[in-house]
Amino acid sequence: MSKEAVINFYEAIFNSEELKQEIKAITRPEELIKLGARNSYYFTIEDITQANTSSTRKNSKPLFPTNSSDADVSNNFTQFYHYEFEFSEIPGFEEIAQEFEKLKIKPSTVHLNLYEQNFREEDCKFTYVSPASPAFKQMYEELQNSYLDLDVPGPQPEYAWRPFHLINLDVYVEHPLYEDYFRTKVRLLKLLEDFFATEFRFSGSLWYPPNSYRLWHTNETQPGWRMYLVDFDYFEPKDEGEAFFRYMNPSTKELVTLEEKPKVVRFFKIENEPSKLFWHCIANTTKSNRWSFGFQVSNKWMEKLLQSS
Repeated sequence: MSKEAVINFYEAIFNSEELKQEIKAITRPEELIKLGARNSYYFTIEDITQANTSSTRKNSKPLFPTNSSDADVSNNFTQFYHYEFEFSEIPGFEEIAQEFEKLKIKPSTVHLNLYEQNFREEDCKFTYVSPASPAFKQMYEELQNSYLDLDVPGPQPEYAWRPFHLINLDVYVEHPLYEDYFRTKVRLLKLLEDFFATEFRFSGSLWYPPNSYRLWHTNETQPGWRMYLVDFDYFEPKDEGEAFFRYMNPSTKELVTLEEKPKVVRFFKIENEPSKLFWHCIANTTKSNRWSFGFQVSNKWMEKLLQSS
């Protein structure tokens, strides 16, 4: 195992259309290591770090290129901060919806008891504090720099970071369902690219069990359009608790709360200018499981869903 194996794998990727498509389904280094091993390239996270910082990488193409096709919103459209569609409202979306169902997994390697024990009510309530309020900055910085001492051997799970009380499915690559799950991600990408006639790349694969949340964040280091496919295992509108996506309108500083519902496609645009940051958060305090799969996409999605309507 060495950084040379990483570099050789990078070169193999750019000579293989199949690998190029598979790479777009990867969001975590654990997945990259798994894909490399599947193709007889063996390396570690440390090898990846060394390869990325070595002089031999200076003139190489990046493994995870940023989406350069995110042009500004066309003047033909009124400026909105989010767009939302139900699966059933989109003609021709049936095959995508069927493939999406296969991604809603619960890996057996997730330590759910430990996860549930570390729910923090006071952190969850931070989703009600506006990023424009005087009290926000201090609490936000405290949370960003805080990790839970879970007292477990080996690497700490992702939810040890207090703002992230949910399960990142792409971290768990050793459970029996992973290979089928990864194949489904690759097939779903192809279906989405054919449907929208533009390139897609996975940006996150998230499972929100009961009593989960992702606290305020902006994603400003990766600007551009995001699309999320959202669903639940079952959904009772009057179930105990609530499920919502909340954001702050960058212009008015008003908090906008979207009450969640099953089988939704949601679009919003990430900006990196300080005055246009898209602060948003998510909470699921119901008894349902919520899944949310994110993608980077160009604004060509509008031609498919907005121009026709």
